[in-house]
Amino acid sequence: MYWLAGPLIPVLLPAAARAQDRTVAVPETVVEGLDPTGFRLGSFVALPRVNFDVRYDDNIYNRADKIEDGVVVVRPSLRVQSDFSRHQIRLDAAAEGRRYFDMTAEDSNQWAFDAAGRLDFANRFVLAINTGVARRIERRGTFGDQFFTDRPVVYMDTGVGATLSRMGGIVEWQASVSTRNLEYKDASLGGVEIDQSYRDVRRDALAFRIDYRRSVKLGVFMRLTGTHLAYDLGSSRDSKGFSVVGGLSYRITDLLTVEGALGYVTQKMDDPRRSDIGAVDYHLSVSWTPTPRTRFELKGERNVERSPLAIDAAVLQSTIIGTATIAVGSRTFVGLEVGFLRNDYDGFDRRESRIHGEATINRTVTKNIAAFVGFSGRHQRGSGINPREYDGLAARIGARMAI
Repeated sequence: MYWLAGPLIPVLLPAAARAQDRTVAVPETVVEGLDPTGFRLGSFVALPRVNFDVRYDDNIYNRADKIEDGVVVVRPSLRVQSDFSRHQIRLDAAAEGRRYFDMTAEDSNQWAFDAAGRLDFANRFVLAINTGVARRIERRGTFGDQFFTDRPVVYMDTGVGATLSRMGGIVEWQASVSTRNLEYKDASLGGVEIDQSYRDVRRDALAFRIDYRRSVKLGVFMRLTGTHLAYDLGSSRDSKGFSVVGGLSYRITDLLTVEGALGYVTQKMDDPRRSDIGAVDYHLSVSWTPTPRTRFELKGERNVERSPLAIDAAVLQSTIIGTATIAVGSRTFVGLEVGFLRNDYDGFDRRESRIHGEATINRTVTKNIAAFVGFSGRHQRGSGINPREYDGLAARIGARMAI
């Protein structure tokens, strides 16, 4: 249950509250390959980490007319987590700085802080609470990046959520509530200021899932999610809706687990003149570990997200992501990722579909230091009114250190 736009440390939010916006730059490392131990602070353990890499991208703006450049990326982070016998407290802090060789207007800084706690009660009840605040930028070419600003668009992202669950029995369930607020900073185009307050939005979510373990291997589950989008300006864009899916979870063997569900998602607009969202919903999760040194995963979801357009109210996002982790020898790991993202704009004739892929080779130098090299590509096409269409290739090389 982690999400953070761009390659920073994740901010804990329940699944119903997360945006599914995939970065169109190089995705972050699929394979970690380090085993940090950290250092003790009483009953807590501190885990500092820093990543450094140099990247080349042949299309930094993700436009049809390509502009290439190189960029240096530094990402320090610190996690402090408790070492209690029961319950847990965790604090995370992270930052990212990007400095381009030529297009210095694309330089950016991001940071994030979040805190999470877990209380373990009797009878298998667990309460998890989380909150976070972050300064983010919109990646060029993502569904939120709708116009060519002089600099990347900056916004503040704050959220809080809680999940109560009862796990470990024949019947398991979890219920979560969350709220997330996005506040956009004014941008500029050709030196002219652009007011972006029309994009400020709050996303409230409720989610409930119940599982019935028919046997050790077979389970049946249902998930219900409610979503409310409330914009600071233009209440006619507000909407509320729900998603319901039901399906099976099946542990075929100890090494292969499949979970799949189908259902329906709808989002009703407060303004009756706007068209509502109604579509088939799906959930897919496959985990396969054929050998102790190989792991494959496949995940798919649909979500209703806020719209970046003043004339639009919501976007239906569909994602499918497959990853593979393969150990080659005792110190070398290969990570592969292939993903598909589709954005359907409600009430606005635009659809965009993007395919991306990355291969990463990770070499552990010492217990705390690893070097890596990665290659990636993306391909986006669309239809309707002014879709963003582009292709891009990127490569990176760098190192990471974890204490």
